[in-house]
Amino acid sequence: MDDASPPIPATTPQPPRRWPWWLLIVIVMAMIAMTAWQWRQTGLAARHAFSLARRQTSQIAALQGAINHLKQDRIGLGQRLADADAANRSLRQELEGLRERTRTVEDAVAALSEVRNGGDRSLRLDEAGFLLRMAKERYELFHDAAGSLDATRLAAKALAGIADPAYAPLQSDVHAAVAALESLHASDRPRQLDTLTALRAQVWTLPRASSTPAPGASVGWLARVGQALAGLVRIRRINRTPLGGADGELLRGLLAMDLANAQSALLAWDGRGYANALHSASTLLQRHFDMAAPACRSFVETMATLRPLAPTPLPQVDTALTEVNRVRALEALRTSVVPGTKPRQAPRQ
Repeated sequence: MDDASPPIPATTPQPPRRWPWWLLIVIVMAMIAMTAWQWRQTGLAARHAFSLARRQTSQIAALQGAINHLKQDRIGLGQRLADADAANRSLRQELEGLRERTRTVEDAVAALSEVRNGGDRSLRLDEAGFLLRMAKERYELFHDAAGSLDATRLAAKALAGIADPAYAPLQSDVHAAVAALESLHASDRPRQLDTLTALRAQVWTLPRASSTPAPGASVGWLARVGQALAGLVRIRRINRTPLGGADGELLRGLLAMDLANAQSALLAWDGRGYANALHSASTLLQRHFDMAAPACRSFVETMATLRPLAPTPLPQVDTALTEVNRVRALEALRTSVVPGTKPRQAPRQ
């Protein structure tokens, strides 16, 4: 019986373990607290999400209103653009109509301007022709160079209003006539008349030349022979008045008469008579008056300032008048063929 297993000792049973109820209560309370906290956090999150959703909803509503307002503005802008386009089309049509009317008016004004310019040119040519003819007649009949110069200047002023290059030769001829008349120094005639008047007043104060030789002067042998034969033979000319022994008042009267003749020739624009009278006065002055005296020297210097006169008429005035008549005939011919105008008769030459 040795092979038999030893007997197993018997164990004493232990009592079962017991959980403490307070720990369970703590866990449950912790769970309840956790659940309450989570519930509170969920509620806060829900309220925050609700307020955020409400703000977003208000913003979306505001954006929707702004979008609607923009849509209305866009619609209004589209209508205004359509109205502006229609107005532009209307204005474009009116502008085209105005262009047509303006073109028509310009054509009419050009036609009227052509007619008016033609009439104005004709009037100016007639005026210039009349003035040049008057200048020619005044110079030929009265030798009035000053009046001829004034008339020619008026003719040049009348032609200056024609701005047509075709009239340039005519204007050049008229200006040449003005220059030729100015070369006569017609404006100097009143001054020369005043100078002659002053010289006539100074004649009576001029001293006569002494006929006896100065004492101590040397006398040549011919003079001595002449003095010896003076008592035997006396030679004198009988074809003119002997002025050598004439009275001083007579000589001064003759000199004043020569100056008066010069004045008369100057008034008549007689160049040859004017020159002859001045030459006669100068000769009489040098032969019978004391040229060493200051009064005589001043008298001679004043006479030297007198200008000679032109003895011949001016061909430039005739050339300008001929050119004016030719241009007037051409202008009358051109005006007679303008459409819508009556033919004008050429002016009588």
